Amino acid sequence: MKKKLLLLTVLLAYILHASAQQSIVKDSLEQFVAEKVESMQALIGLDDKQAYKLKELELNFLLDVNDAENCFWCRTKKRVEKLKVKKQEKLKEILSHDQFIKYDALENNKIKKHPIYMN
Repeated sequence: MKKKLLLLTVLLAYILHASAQQSIVKDSLEQFVAEKVESMQALIGLDDKQAYKLKELELNFLLDVNDAENCFWCRTKKRVEKLKVKKQEKLKEILSHDQFIKYDALENNKIKKHPIYMN
């Protein structure tokens, strides 16, 4: 009986610890996505509805990538590439063509976010 109780306690502690780590990761990703979308909204000119959808898309993408990287049996690179393609398709649905081009350029560091001004 004592062994079962001890085993149950250890299992419960492990589950609580794992869920606490997931919560920390999710909170930090939510904060990162909120800041990213806020800056993109100012640079690209997104409306509130587009910004909300973009936040959801980015957060789900990052959580899925995190899950893929922590999956022991998965082919991480292949899974992440599929997630990137899926994200691009959904971005095209959310953003207009011009907004998508600007977003892609900013995302892939093709243009600078803060231009250098000459005096």
